[in-house]
Amino acid sequence: MTSTKSFAISKRMVFEAWKRVKANRGSAGIDEQSVAEFEKNLSNNLYALWNRLASGSYFPPPVKQVPIPKKNGGIRMLGVPTVVDRVAQTVVKRYLEPTLDPLFDDDSYGYRPKRSAQQAVRVTRERCWKYDWVLEFDIKGAFDALDHGLLMRALKKHTNCKWVQLYVERWLQAPSMDEMQEPKRRDRGTPQGGVVSPLLMNLFMHYAFDRWIRSKMPQCRFARYADDAVVHCQTEQQARDLKDQLAERLIACGLQLHPDKTRIVYCRDSNRRGDYPVTQFTFLGFTFRPREAVARNGKLFTSFLPAVSREAQTQMRQTIRGWRLPHQTPGTLAEFSDTYGATLRGWWNYYGSFYPTAMECVFKHFDMALALWARRKYKRLARRRTASLHWLRRVAKRESHLFVHWRLWYANHQTLGAV
Repeated sequence: MTSTKSFAISKRMVFEAWKRVKANRGSAGIDEQSVAEFEKNLSNNLYALWNRLASGSYFPPPVKQVPIPKKNGGIRMLGVPTVVDRVAQTVVKRYLEPTLDPLFDDDSYGYRPKRSAQQAVRVTRERCWKYDWVLEFDIKGAFDALDHGLLMRALKKHTNCKWVQLYVERWLQAPSMDEMQEPKRRDRGTPQGGVVSPLLMNLFMHYAFDRWIRSKMPQCRFARYADDAVVHCQTEQQARDLKDQLAERLIACGLQLHPDKTRIVYCRDSNRRGDYPVTQFTFLGFTFRPREAVARNGKLFTSFLPAVSREAQTQMRQTIRGWRLPHQTPGTLAEFSDTYGATLRGWWNYYGSFYPTAMECVFKHFDMALALWARRKYKRLARRRTASLHWLRRVAKRESHLFVHWRLWYANHQTLGAV
């Protein structure tokens, strides 16, 4: 019974939160305890956590800071909570999300139930056909810069649940721990990597940006994914005015536009011509720019379309190189399918949704790695590059079920562009 506890947090809430954490897996925090190790003493671990949460005595441990390389160079710090803290955060998120999510704007897509990055890309593509100009912007270090006072004020406006307010405030103030095991106090921001952090980011940006732009410039449409967003404008001057006003608005909220990732873009196509310095932008891994397309009457024209970005292509090819397929000569194609097939499918399901021919270079890179593997594995193919490619093509036709692009290219007798 929870009646003797300070807060009405049930054991069922903690157990359901654990199931979410287990399904999502994730790495260990500062205590080096993995999900599997936590599960070995599951009953006692969950009971101890419930007891502390329900009594108000739970204090989150420091967040492990893990450096993650950025696509454009440099690093960003990912905060990795412990397994027990992820369960605790999930309890709060599951309680709070049904209250907050219905408040959020229809054009907010990041980390929300039944919403996805693909939806944001799709609606952005359609609006680029209707609006001539786009303001692409990114907030510099958004997760690290959130003002705690403003965030807590917004939270208290929508929930009077004392234990939610208590634990959110404790998470905001929890220190981080770097590789030198030195704790660092935090007076701003929320760890990027925490379970509850994306929900808090959406709440903050709901007031800092979404409601603001609806009020100030209702004629402009936008798509926002956490701290990454694009706004569609009717004229260049409107885009310039918006950029200036938005910079002032974010400063008032303790945030700052990223100088290198904020640009005004002209959506040039066959009907919209002109010499403008910027005619492309990248949003959620897709680069929007003028591209060749085929009209219903079969004629070619230029449309403003998204396709997988060069940065994403490079990252995928680097991942494939990291698999070191040519050095796995004892391995088999079936084993490679089991190990890497899901990753290839995931790439295709996301990046192949728009202008799919742009994914060919990634899949060809994978096949070239397999061809080199075959030359090292089979003596008859050694030093015979062309022969190994012909061999691989025959295998792909015969066993097209092994990899997603083989099914597309061979089993369905299609090219990626026809999918």
